[in-house]
Amino acid sequence: MNRRTPGLLFFIVAGLAVLGFGQKHDPKTAVLPLTTKSPKVRHLLDEAWKLNLDQVEQEKAVEVLRRIVAIDPGFAMGHELLSQSSLDPAEQLREQNKAFATRSHASHSEQLVIEWFQNAANHKLIPAITDMNDVLNQYPHDRWVVFLANWWLTTETQYERAAAVYENSGITDSPGLMNNTAYTYAYMRQFDKAFALMDKYIAALPDQPNPQDSYAEILRMAGHFDQAIEHYKAALAINPEFYSSEFGIADTYSLMGDQDNARKEYEIAFHRFRLPVMHQVQWQTREATTYIREGDYSGADHVFQALADFAHAKHMCQVEADTYRQMAMYQPDHTKAAAFLTKAEVALSEGKNALPAMIKQESAQILRARVELGLRMDDSKSTRTALARLSDLSQSSDDKLIDSAYHGAAGAVLFSEHKYKDAISHLEEDINNPLSLKLLTVAYEKAGDAPDAKHTAETLANLNDPTLEQAMIVPAFRKCYQDPACGGSLKDASLQK
Repeated sequence: MNRRTPGLLFFIVAGLAVLGFGQKHDPKTAVLPLTTKSPKVRHLLDEAWKLNLDQVEQEKAVEVLRRIVAIDPGFAMGHELLSQSSLDPAEQLREQNKAFATRSHASHSEQLVIEWFQNAANHKLIPAITDMNDVLNQYPHDRWVVFLANWWLTTETQYERAAAVYENSGITDSPGLMNNTAYTYAYMRQFDKAFALMDKYIAALPDQPNPQDSYAEILRMAGHFDQAIEHYKAALAINPEFYSSEFGIADTYSLMGDQDNARKEYEIAFHRFRLPVMHQVQWQTREATTYIREGDYSGADHVFQALADFAHAKHMCQVEADTYRQMAMYQPDHTKAAAFLTKAEVALSEGKNALPAMIKQESAQILRARVELGLRMDDSKSTRTALARLSDLSQSSDDKLIDSAYHGAAGAVLFSEHKYKDAISHLEEDINNPLSLKLLTVAYEKAGDAPDAKHTAETLANLNDPTLEQAMIVPAFRKCYQDPACGGSLKDASLQK
């Protein structure tokens, strides 16, 4: 609820003056035009903006956007906004299609925005970047356009570019932009800058829970767990129904190693709040991960299988596939792991309620998991087959997530062959994944690059994100890294052991 995730873009461009088609404008003062003839829609857009970005009342904002497209079905940007705000995968897909189908009714600039995200959804990254640059060049100081570019670049892990868009905009009074950019700085581990923006964000909206919630998450990313819990509780004191903070407390306990208390907090929150389906999926996954942290794989299987069954019943093919992929990753039994990957592929083949981009991205993650399983099994044939398929997918898609999956898998294969320098060039393209960071630490050491080995090891040891990959890698790595008896060389870091 506090940071933006793929498919959940909140760029409600409300309160903007409408420019006539072909009208010249000054980029210093220009604003993105909206082509709706309804005064009611303009009022509702302003309401949706405030709900979605400033107050993070996402479900209420989605309801407003549904009213907007009902009033003006030909309002292409309305459909785009709903597509990016909805937590329902089927609605995301349906509204994206409607936005693209009705784009001829929109202004040229609106068409660029719609085509930008359509190209991104279709893995056409270069055209998407071109569209983004065109929009940003026309409206470099429009806070909503800047917010949009900052958000999208961050999801593409282009953190330096995302931060530059914010810094060059000259905008200093947008709470939503403060929030997003603080996360961008945190992802770059520039926590001093992130904390400074969070202080401004809280000062701008002192009576809203989301600034406290966002500050808590960034503190948690920095490893300040006790302070994080204090800020989560502050958010709940402002709004007891702000469920993101209740679950944030559970996530923090899990990262602290207190899985019993984490599960108690998850269960309290699940019983107390009625959640949008994708938020339910998010935190059920994190609850399952608590068992991974304890090495209780049967306990994890129970929770993950319930989630897979739920996703299947809801025809959420990508969620079901991703759940089975995660189940495969931690299985000590190779045969069982392979069976789960097959289930993941079968689920994904249904192709229901998921954007094409999501299906391709999930396919890449499954293929990466097959490469990693092949390495653990010492099965060179299956490893090479999966890697070749992943390479083809990467070459045919302009998609950062798919490219990262390929480079992580290719780096792991080269690492297993003791080709450390070659492995480094690939692993460096996947530095947000703990699996690759672990191998990269050893590869640097083997290649004689002690400074980079030390820096990468410290980055991995201080990674605090409640994901399966973090649970599988970081706690054990951190313990070994801090224990001289384990050995500074961390020779157990190989993925295959």
